[in-house]
Amino acid sequence: MSKISIVIPTLNEAESIGKLITHLFDSSDPKNIADIIVVDCGSSDGTKKKISAFQNVLLLNSEMGRAKQMNVGANFSSGSILYFLHADSYPQEF
Repeated sequence: MSKISIVIPTLNEAESIGKLITHLFDSSDPKNIADIIVVDCGSSDGTKKKISAFQNVLLLNSEMGRAKQMNVGANFSSGSILYFLHADSYPQEF
């Protein structure tokens, strides 16, 4: 069975990232998710602190640039499907 790796690039997303991660855990079946990876590129608003409060979420650092962040996340993913998600987007259940 294929599993999904969710990669979320962030920069100063403290306002929305906690809500998004909670939504992902509440609306997805753990058997479908390989990993949730957040790649931050230098937030100064408490984004990293919000992310570190969640278990089972990998927080990585990257150089600035969405493509660079997504590539870093992809390199650390273990799922067979990559799902790139903005920190202010809320997908339907999966």
